[in-house]
Amino acid sequence: MANRLLMQFLALSLYALFVGFCFCDGFKLHILKKLIWFITFLTISIYILKIKNEFDLALILPIPTLLAFLLGFYEIKKSKKDIKNG
Repeated sequence: MANRLLMQFLALSLYALFVGFCFCDGFKLHILKKLIWFITFLTISIYILKIKNEFDLALILPIPTLLAFLLGFYEIKKSKKDIKNG
């Protein structure tokens, strides 16, 4: 069980590294939006861990992934609007 939990934690850590830093930095999100993403990810992860006694990736990953895409699309829309206005 401990080995499985460690592997799940490793998978979540890699996910946080790639999505949180690469994706969010690629879209040049403001630090507050990055913090919102990380807090959402952490809250969901801890909640699922307390309920299921494991990191169930199928329950954890959809919401932070969707949030990352929404923040990215918002940033694209905002930058296009800034280019037109400025």
